[in-house]
Amino acid sequence: MNFFEFIQTRVFVRHFILSVVLTILIVSLVLWALKWYTHHGESIAVPSLVGLTPDQISQLETISDFEVIIVDSVFDSKMPKGSVIIQDPLPGSNVKRHRKIYLTTVAVMPEKVSMPDLVDLSLRQATATLETYGLKLGNISYVPDIAANAVLGQYYRGSTIDPGFEILKGSVIELRVGQSVGGTRFQVPFLIGKTRQEALQLLKNKYLGPGEEVFEDNADPETARVYTQTPSYVRGLLLNAGQTVSLVFRDPDKFDFDAYLQTMGADTLEVVNDSIF
Repeated sequence: MNFFEFIQTRVFVRHFILSVVLTILIVSLVLWALKWYTHHGESIAVPSLVGLTPDQISQLETISDFEVIIVDSVFDSKMPKGSVIIQDPLPGSNVKRHRKIYLTTVAVMPEKVSMPDLVDLSLRQATATLETYGLKLGNISYVPDIAANAVLGQYYRGSTIDPGFEILKGSVIELRVGQSVGGTRFQVPFLIGKTRQEALQLLKNKYLGPGEEVFEDNADPETARVYTQTPSYVRGLLLNAGQTVSLVFRDPDKFDFDAYLQTMGADTLEVVNDSIF
């Protein structure tokens, strides 16, 4: 019996039909199993995890639908330590159940940097260098010296800090700066109505420092505005570099600063309107 005669027999036809049926059943079963395993056609929205800590994330009702993986941590002084700062996929993305969510969190301990050498730099150069290294400028003390406006010493928590010393990012560095023998004098800035941050920046721009700070009305330091300053603003009144100005703050929700400013003299209003500080 040759091949062509064999494929025409009932035995071959019966087995061929049976193999086709079994193949169809196996392929259908495999496709169904893959669809079930991969959740084909199903999707859920990724929740927003930015700003949350791992403990808060674990308490979310829908988090069991995902696999959360922390892949990195970075320093950010503006975000709570341990909180999520970046997530992938982004919030609102439609993904399959049990999708991995990769998180970058804020480091619990800030990154360390080497203390730069600021001695002999100008105050402006030193300030820029501190910002580059992620450090903050603290109090500036002035001492008579021939090297006017040059950094004479750098300090951390009241003690001298040497260049190259490992220090946490965000640390506050104090500077001792030279003041010419004749003394550099600056116009007292007008601070009434300014927020604390604005007032401190204006004082720093004039190489002056904050003195006593009083918050009336239980004012929040973040939103309070300057009610009085000592010494008061007087056109032509000059202070030596390093001198302080004391400030009293009030709550702008409980005190009308606009009306208060309108009661002041013409010279003062001119300064306010022209922003001459």
